[in-house]
Amino acid sequence: MSKISIDQSRLNSIINRAFDVVVEVQGEAFQNVIASDIWEWPRETLRQNGDLVGSPRNILDSEELYNSLVIARSANAAEYTWESDHAAIAHDGATTKNGTELPARPWTRIGLEECNAAEIMQQQLNKYL
Repeated sequence: MSKISIDQSRLNSIINRAFDVVVEVQGEAFQNVIASDIWEWPRETLRQNGDLVGSPRNILDSEELYNSLVIARSANAAEYTWESDHAAIAHDGATTKNGTELPARPWTRIGLEECNAAEIMQQQLNKYL
C-alpha cells in the first residue's frame, strides 16, 4: 500500500493566502456598495462637501463612513467594522427626536449578495494547489 505524505504547513499557507484574498475582495465589495448610487432617500440633502444630492445616491458624503472600515482577521474568520459615529444609523436606519425617518442602507447585506466568497475561495485554492 502506498503512503501519502501531506505537507500540512504548505497546505495551511495556501489556505491562508486564499483566505486573505477573499477577505480583501469582500471588503472591497462592501466599500463599492457604500460608494454606489443605489440608495433611495426621501429628500434632497446638502452634503458637507457642498453637493446637493437627491435619490438614488451613494452614502459617501464626507467619506468618514467609507474610511472607517477596520478588518480584524483571525485564522478562520474576518470581522468588518465601520467605526464612524454614524455607521449604525446609516446601516440600520433611525428615527430622529423630531420624527424624521432616516432609511436603512444595509451595505453589508448587499455586499455579501454581490460577492461570492465561497467561489472566490475555491478559485484561489485551485490557483495555488
